[in-house]
Amino acid sequence: MKTKAKILVIDDEQGIRDLFKFLLEPLGYQVFAACDGLEGIEMVKKSEFDIIFLDVHMPKMQGPEVLKIIKEMKPTHVVIIFSSSSDPNHLFESKAKELGAYTCIYKPMDVNEILDIINKALENPH
Repeated sequence: MKTKAKILVIDDEQGIRDLFKFLLEPLGYQVFAACDGLEGIEMVKKSEFDIIFLDVHMPKMQGPEVLKIIKEMKPTHVVIIFSSSSDPNHLFESKAKELGAYTCIYKPMDVNEILDIINKALENPH
């Protein structure tokens, strides 16, 4: 099976990192995981990723700060940010997009939504 894409998941929750691996690796994606923003930034420095999933709330460094650094290093990388709380005013989404996020999704994440976003991002990354 041909490898489809390299995906990095930056989240402090082991369950979320495992979810992405269990969901995407059988479909041919290479899934890499970082347990916090600092580790994620180091991985982005060393490798190219087609898509990065980034949690907002993490220890050591929050998602928006990580997003800003990633976009400064590699402006063309697709970063999908996710949060555990939905903002009815969409202020979070606006701020994330201003910082360069491709889109925002909310936990609990729907498997079909994840797959749909990956397909759209790979077809049209900007």
